[in-house]
Amino acid sequence: MVYFQRGPRRIAISGRIAAIALAAFLANALITPVILAVAHRFNWYDDTDHRKIHSEDTPRLGGIGIFLAFVIVALGGIYLVMPPDHLRPWSSSSLALMLGGLLAMHGLGVYDDFTNLRAPLKFLIQIFAGVLVALSGATFQRIALPFVGTLVLPGWIAFPLTVLWIVSISNALNLIDGADGLAGGVAMIAVLFMGIIAFGQGSLFVAVISFALFGATAGFLLFNFPPARIFMGDGGSLTLGFLLALIPLMGITGNSAAPMTVPVITVLTLLYVPIVDTILAIIRRSRRGLPVHSPDREHIHHRLIDRGVHGRRLLAVIYSGMIVLGFTAIITYTASDAVALLLTALVWAGALVAIILLGKHENLQD
Repeated sequence: MVYFQRGPRRIAISGRIAAIALAAFLANALITPVILAVAHRFNWYDDTDHRKIHSEDTPRLGGIGIFLAFVIVALGGIYLVMPPDHLRPWSSSSLALMLGGLLAMHGLGVYDDFTNLRAPLKFLIQIFAGVLVALSGATFQRIALPFVGTLVLPGWIAFPLTVLWIVSISNALNLIDGADGLAGGVAMIAVLFMGIIAFGQGSLFVAVISFALFGATAGFLLFNFPPARIFMGDGGSLTLGFLLALIPLMGITGNSAAPMTVPVITVLTLLYVPIVDTILAIIRRSRRGLPVHSPDREHIHHRLIDRGVHGRRLLAVIYSGMIVLGFTAIITYTASDAVALLLTALVWAGALVAIILLGKHENLQD
């Protein structure tokens, strides 16, 4: 990695970023109990059905705590903590558009937690959020591919590709939010490695964003780890998915004013689990002639549960896989093209085989 600076100043900035993560963690650790109390007071509980694994009255508004803790600490970290000469020079209008997209996606999720919106309307609002991001300039203008180098995409490709990416990853996180600690843990691990890469490359703006989200999500997991006292709801899963899609577009490769290059293989590796789970869901529903948005009970976590792996054991399996993918992403980001491509192919193939084998209904003994 090309570190932005060595010596005492780098250590000082590392401490500031750690403080940002801790502040976001503590903020949500204080906010979530308030949300819990209000939710219990007004009986705002998650619905139960055959696809869900809980039967108790559990609030589902944990996403509000993630959102508030993240926004407050991230904005504070950007404008009050980090040195101006090390921040990505996004204009105020660009930041406002990104924040507008985040508000639209979070608001959609929270509203849907109370009133189930029709899928077409939800999709339109998600597209609107993606359009705001594309208008901000955080797009797939430049992408890096092994053995190909950096490709510069014209606006007529970069714009719709960005919108599709935002909508897809937002829904991918939403789809895997089906077990205590699952979506939050997957997002937390993915954004941790994004932050590590961004910090190592000197992109402190993105490092601040990443570690603020890491801390806010970790604070939520205090109450969502099995057995969960609160769920994140769509307000949380759509928010996390939106931010996981946005952060790579904001630049994890440096601090220059030039358009950022998105390392496609690295990003896809970090988000491999939700992406593959979503692709498999689309394939099986299409083969059955069902709408893509129709629910089922065949996601990765459902398959593990059907094989006797549940609770903290389930999280241990998926968290371990995410950590392996995270280290793979770091290696592929820094290694030669040949090593990066070979390692990525091996890890992706191994993970895919494991996921497919979970579809075989053979029970494991505890």
